[in-house]
Amino acid sequence: MSSSSTSKRSVTRLAGRAERGDEGSSLVLAIIFLTVVSMVMVALVQWVGNDLNNTAKFTAAQSFQSTADSAAEIALQNVRYNFMVATLNASPPVPCWTTSPSPSLLSLNGQSVDAWCSTSWTTGSTESRVDTISVCLSTVSAANCAQTPLLQVIATFGDFEKTTGISSCSPQSTAMSSTTTTCGTTMTINSWAFGQAPPTVNAVVDGTVSCASGKPIQIQGSGFTGASAVTFVLTTGMSTNQVFTASSFTTLSDSVINACTPSVGSGAAYVVVTTPAGSSAFGPTYSY
Repeated sequence: MSSSSTSKRSVTRLAGRAERGDEGSSLVLAIIFLTVVSMVMVALVQWVGNDLNNTAKFTAAQSFQSTADSAAEIALQNVRYNFMVATLNASPPVPCWTTSPSPSLLSLNGQSVDAWCSTSWTTGSTESRVDTISVCLSTVSAANCAQTPLLQVIATFGDFEKTTGISSCSPQSTAMSSTTTTCGTTMTINSWAFGQAPPTVNAVVDGTVSCASGKPIQIQGSGFTGASAVTFVLTTGMSTNQVFTASSFTTLSDSVINACTPSVGSGAAYVVVTTPAGSSAFGPTYSY
């Protein structure tokens, strides 16, 4: 056999090996490419799925918010023209437009919420009421709703006849006719907030601050930041609205307020702290 023939066969075998090597490399690259594409597709599917889930959650949240807003609007219109004795200093709050124990229920957008109301009343030459409306899912009790509301609205109503400034608006046991009273002449929305918790009073003890009038006390609890009022509700006169304002107060922290008792009225009283998030529920009493 000639050397040229041997060389030709060697070249042919080397070429075949090179071709088979290229085929193997191409297969590996193809597998890598498919793996990368698959991973990208999985990531895209998860991303789209998350977006769809988030869209559903946002839609549900918007639905809850819309229903809560509607319930608060209905409650506002009812308590504006109907000053019900049941709501006066109510703690926990009572139904806004129905008679207890039937809750003020609104079902809308596939959601069901209850509206609960409590009224603080200031008498004088011109009447004014501050109504706190707490809206929660219908599965939440009135007491829990007042402390952890889905929506809480605080509104002030001016109760007087526009030309004379005289009021004939007073707490009633049944709904009133707007043509025969002067309830709700004016309305001011003080706060309209979702997910805010009103303050909590845990204890009221003797204080050490200097008071121009009244007795020094210290109020302990939580959620006091931004406190706008400290009031005393006599336990013996809740139905006759024996409510008095602290002579003065200073918010030291979110959990401590120094105050001076009212210069008028006396007896065992619930001490109520009011902030933009609402008013504290009746808790510990203090005698002054």
